[in-house]
Amino acid sequence: MHHQQKKRLHTVLAIAGGCLLLLVGYALLVRLTGFGLPCSIHVLTGLDCAACGLSRAAAALLAFDFVAAFSYNAIWPLYLGYALFAGISLAAGYIKDGNPFRWPRPLWVNFAALGAVLAYGILRNLI
Repeated sequence: MHHQQKKRLHTVLAIAGGCLLLLVGYALLVRLTGFGLPCSIHVLTGLDCAACGLSRAAAALLAFDFVAAFSYNAIWPLYLGYALFAGISLAAGYIKDGNPFRWPRPLWVNFAALGAVLAYGILRNLI
């Protein structure tokens, strides 16, 4: 591994650690206070968006309460899996050639995840 790649790897690890710290801190805050950021779509329309309930799901996951996490948002595993896929794909590309702005590869995964999120956002309000 070249010097520049090692430098980029350290940058990626620092950013990933910071993001993880922020996410766990936010989920812990929600767990302790019961307060999360309100969804503007829900406030304006009364409908649940595809991400409604993710804060509560993350708080439930901190307590290893998977049943509650699924009741708050049934596709949280998709969000988690996609975040890992995209993060690893973007990090690998950046470490390799220094380009931080690219679509995660393979591209079909992005479109499949988007389709699943859109379908869930619609169906959760119909069922």
